Amino acid sequence: MEHLRGPSPLANPGARHPELLGPAHRDGFGDEAADRVWDVCVIGSGASGAVAADRLVRQGLDVLMVEEGFRLAGHVDLDEAETLCRQAVARDDEGNWTDEGWPWTTSNLGGGTVFYGGASFRYQPFDFDPGSLIDTGGTEVRWPYTLAELAPYYEVLERRLGVCGGPPAEGSNGARHSRGPAHEPSAAARVLYSAGESLGYRPFPTPLAINRDPYEGRAGCDRVSLCVSHACPTGAKGDVVAVFLAPLAAHPNFMLRTGVRAVRLEQNRAGEVSALRCLDRVSGQAREVRARAFVLACNAIQTAALLLRSRTAYSPSGVGNHSGLVGRGLCVKLSEYVSGVVQAAPEVLADPDVHKGPFSTVAFLDHYLDEDCPTGVGGLIYESKRDRAPKLVRDALELRIETILSDHPNLDNRVGLSRYVDEDGLPAVVLDYRTDPRDQARLRYMTGRCERLLRAAGADGIRHKATGFAQGSSHLHGTCRAGDDPARSVVDGWGRVHSADNVYVVDGSFMPYPGGLNPTLTIQAHALRTSKAVASHLAAPHAAHV
Repeated sequence: MEHLRGPSPLANPGARHPELLGPAHRDGFGDEAADRVWDVCVIGSGASGAVAADRLVRQGLDVLMVEEGFRLAGHVDLDEAETLCRQAVARDDEGNWTDEGWPWTTSNLGGGTVFYGGASFRYQPFDFDPGSLIDTGGTEVRWPYTLAELAPYYEVLERRLGVCGGPPAEGSNGARHSRGPAHEPSAAARVLYSAGESLGYRPFPTPLAINRDPYEGRAGCDRVSLCVSHACPTGAKGDVVAVFLAPLAAHPNFMLRTGVRAVRLEQNRAGEVSALRCLDRVSGQAREVRARAFVLACNAIQTAALLLRSRTAYSPSGVGNHSGLVGRGLCVKLSEYVSGVVQAAPEVLADPDVHKGPFSTVAFLDHYLDEDCPTGVGGLIYESKRDRAPKLVRDALELRIETILSDHPNLDNRVGLSRYVDEDGLPAVVLDYRTDPRDQARLRYMTGRCERLLRAAGADGIRHKATGFAQGSSHLHGTCRAGDDPARSVVDGWGRVHSADNVYVVDGSFMPYPGGLNPTLTIQAHALRTSKAVASHLAAPHAAHV
């Protein structure tokens, strides 16, 4: 087999944090008993995996978490972190195949939450049942549960993460929320507020998982960075390492092993998984981990690839692939940046904080459902400040906004495995994604709305910047679709794989419709909800011991 270029297992060891989180954490396996059977093995330490591990440990279960990446040193920025990530085979904008697909946010302890801006929206009621406007030719887009069922989990996480801001009722018919007071709008956001109101919009503070004020032992935001290019220097941001994993690292029921790659799931009987085959990237040795239940939290690309690699005598097409749908229906968020500049008072431009965080303090949902937009489904517009100092505008105030919108689920958009192998000798990931022409038209409409907003603000020099979403994204969904019918889905409404009773999916791959908002909080709420089902399953008298 041919090899695909990629980072070595220990690429740039200087990027690894010299300190471990606590006694439960180490790089690679040690002399732990190889025959131990854990209650739960959580695969992946990002947004969803950390939430699941926290809940399961609190339920009294013994939990092992394995994470392919390592804890990053504090000096590592997003650019350097991205060099540590394995790429995928993917199509470019002209339809040509390249090896520059992007199947991660970042690959490290805490995943993309280390570098995300903290945007924490609740999904809208429409996102759970969009079939009245979203035509997929028969592919199911209705979620197997409703916003009302997810609302209690949103509340828990808004408190734990310290979410501040957001619309008054979050589009959920007056549902309660647990968000704190919003961050002060940036100088640019104040201009955007006024421009939006002049157009009849209803702007609101972007909901951010960033403590505005000190809260439950965590610092308040000191606005020294934008959060999206460096780890939070104060601990105010709700990244999962700070909020969930660090407190767990001294718990006797928890073990965290970084630098351990999940290779495949093993079966010794139909209908359940007995073990996880791992590669210890520190020692180079293979190892099996046994558990009563397995929680997949790798992201919608990596989880699908793991299941497809898990070919057994009982699942010849891969664990969970009974319907042939594992990897199919890959969804990404369409997005584009639009920016312009306005003149501002000298004292505003001289303010040293004018280019600092948070990255977004105003948002608009006025075109989320819009009959003038093709299909009637628009998207989000929100402030998205530039995070690279050499590119900052110094002699004027830059207004930079981003539009984000869902795509149409399409089973032909998929994750697959290549004939090429990566540096570990495993089949490389293939991303086969084509943007729906309807979605291209919707994106053009929404960027037009962005231009209109900037012109209402008096902006000049309006520019667009593409995001390359079709080759991979930080917003990934749909490759292990949830549904009630096993013939048309991979997992049920609780995230349990229909054909493997002790395997659960908690990342964005479960989503039958991706929604049009930043998905992190919704993925985390799903992970919290699913963890309840895992704990109940293991507590049941008939729960299998493998």
